[in-house]
Amino acid sequence: MKSIMLRSALLLATAILLALIAGRAFWVWLGESPFGMTGATYVDFFQHLDSRIAFPIAMIGILGPLLAGLTAALMRADRPVFYCLVAACLLGVIGVLVTVAINAPINEQIADWKPAALPAGYEDVLQTWWTWHIVRTIADIAAMCAAFLALLAA
Repeated sequence: MKSIMLRSALLLATAILLALIAGRAFWVWLGESPFGMTGATYVDFFQHLDSRIAFPIAMIGILGPLLAGLTAALMRADRPVFYCLVAACLLGVIGVLVTVAINAPINEQIADWKPAALPAGYEDVLQTWWTWHIVRTIADIAAMCAAFLALLAA
């Protein structure tokens, strides 16, 4: 009985963490596009926001796929749930890898910019960031959906 409760709690926690990170990515897509405001306004906004949310978002982003993998291992006997959780884990890892390899280094660049004196070609940097943000948003939403399917299948 305790192991069933533990697996159920882990499954729920996995779904919540993956939903939080997908929700954050979706919110950025809806309202924090670098193309809906001037470069200076966006950079100023980004610098203030990123300094506050980078660590919590990183922890949630890493814990979601990690917990999906752990929960998949614990639920390997329940094949439909296991496969959904493996998919959630892999898709979540894609989101993390895109963030770590591409978006975070660009975030570090933007953190050093002066809003009143943006570097030449800054629009190209923002476009690259945005393109990869869309990739991770799709991966994160797909990971969340896979976790929800696991909940439904359990």
